[in-house]
Amino acid sequence: MSSFLDAVKSETTKLATVKSTWTYFILLGGAIGGPVFLKMMFSKDLSSLTLGDLMIGGMIAQMIAVIFGASTTAGEIGTKMHAQAFLTQRSRWNWLGARAVVVTAFVLITMLIAAALTALMVTVWPNVKLETTEQSILWLYILSNPAFALLAVGVAGVLRSRVAAVGIPLVWMMVAEPLLISAGGRTKLVEEMAKFLPGRTVNDLEKWIMIPEHAADMLTPGFSIAVLAGWIIVMLAFGFWRNARTDVR
Repeated sequence: MSSFLDAVKSETTKLATVKSTWTYFILLGGAIGGPVFLKMMFSKDLSSLTLGDLMIGGMIAQMIAVIFGASTTAGEIGTKMHAQAFLTQRSRWNWLGARAVVVTAFVLITMLIAAALTALMVTVWPNVKLETTEQSILWLYILSNPAFALLAVGVAGVLRSRVAAVGIPLVWMMVAEPLLISAGGRTKLVEEMAKFLPGRTVNDLEKWIMIPEHAADMLTPGFSIAVLAGWIIVMLAFGFWRNARTDVR
């Protein structure tokens, strides 16, 4: 356990001393606060915003979280920085497990800070009131974005290429999944397969929260959470396996 904690400290130091980490911090925070700022700036007769409205940029932040998790992890492999961990740590899995913990914590803390600062911005904005409703939407994005960053760490552990680890998840979530969901309306088999896509889970959960009267026709929250958790477990397992089997070249 002490070896793993040492690995967590090492990965924390790495992230804290890399300039790109703070770039991602700004991008994640801006993805949350920026759209809200623009809405208040340019919307006429806007008198109030809910806590859920603070997450209108939540999907943008999700993409940034995926890029962060994949890029920083694959970058360690691409630059052979993980070789040092292989030599100095007791087990090969320590560095990747520590990286997963640190990446997830970073995205979670950033989301919390961004949400708090955005709420403060709305509170002090003239003639706009912050209503404490739709809390479930707020927490949905605060908790799901770190989960997608964790999923991206697993993908990076498998693919081991920064370009592939960033590009494939984004293309999958932004292009492949919408096409499969659209095709599901025509083919029963594809429709059933589309229920297990990771990228749609947050949208399904948001719809379930916002349109409760149609909940009977939607995938249940438990199912959506299980699908996302299943993808994370599988990809991390493959990532750890690939990390243990592949030597540094």
